[in-house]
Amino acid sequence: MPSMSMTSLPPRIALQLFYEVSIVLALVTVLFVLYGYWQSRRFPEPVEGDLRDPYDRSRHWLMQGLGALWLLDGLLQAQPLMVTRFIGGFLAPLLSGQPAFLAFWIDVGVKLWSVNPVLWNVFATFIQIGIGLGLIWGHPDRGQRIALWVSLAWGLVVWVAGEALGGIFSGGGWLTGAPGSVFFYMVAALLLLPSRDWWRNPRVTRAIEWGVAILFAFEAFLQAWPPAGWWTASGIQGFVLSMAEMPQPTFVSAPLYAWAHALGRHPALWNGILVGGLVVLAVLWAIRPRHRGVWWLTVAWVFAAWWLGQDFGVLGGMGTDPNSGAILILGLLAYGDRVGLVRLPVFHKVSQPHSLPETSA
Repeated sequence: MPSMSMTSLPPRIALQLFYEVSIVLALVTVLFVLYGYWQSRRFPEPVEGDLRDPYDRSRHWLMQGLGALWLLDGLLQAQPLMVTRFIGGFLAPLLSGQPAFLAFWIDVGVKLWSVNPVLWNVFATFIQIGIGLGLIWGHPDRGQRIALWVSLAWGLVVWVAGEALGGIFSGGGWLTGAPGSVFFYMVAALLLLPSRDWWRNPRVTRAIEWGVAILFAFEAFLQAWPPAGWWTASGIQGFVLSMAEMPQPTFVSAPLYAWAHALGRHPALWNGILVGGLVVLAVLWAIRPRHRGVWWLTVAWVFAAWWLGQDFGVLGGMGTDPNSGAILILGLLAYGDRVGLVRLPVFHKVSQPHSLPETSA
């Protein structure tokens, strides 16, 4: 495995430079947003599709939600700790337990970042903000498509060098958010890139359902893999306890402490429940994916893992994204609207509504 020496923290002048460059780019971003808003008021462009239609509405929600998540990731990347402790506190620990091919690319990322952590962090911050703005306010045929392609390229870099493939080779499981939030960002981008006609194809719906079933089966395997340590108190309780001890409101941490106490008493039992629940969900999504009860059970299961396992991803001062729970819930909402299990609200005025032929799910 490649090794690295712990670099010293950037000097105070580096932080000053970071803020100076960030302020300039922030002003440019604000001017860009204001210009885009002014243009949209002068030359209003219709939203792609008819938001009264569940297919177009679910696609619109997925696009806007993905943009909001990328925008949030960019703002989280702008935290001061990302300049001073990103290498030692985030990137370097990823090297532990990785296979050689993956450790090589993580080490490359560490060395590149250490050349100039200030400029790299500014670049990472604003490329993610740019992706988010492009997805939220971009033109369907230009800005959004460019943002989707950029999100795929940048997402691949982040997933490999910044998330270590979600930790699937180093003990990651359902509670950690494996295979990583950026993996799901890329899946969402791949679903949004093709045409609206492709999106309305019933085969896409079935492919999504099988994809969710396979995901839960894979998560059950990761959670049950003995070397990962989830069957032991030190493994499963230690992980949850580390989340509970993060600086956060008491109402968020109290359930984590309570569950960590229960995990310490019966770790194998609780992990067995987790594995069994994931297997049940995999089977249900294979045979009855459009049952309303299955959908609600899945939403509740994902939200519980997002809170009790991932601690919402952003708490504690070093979070770079809200972890997998957020994008999975967004995907479940879009799917639920698509197949008629829930109707998502519309906050955008449709300027040129048109009727579309009905397509069975």
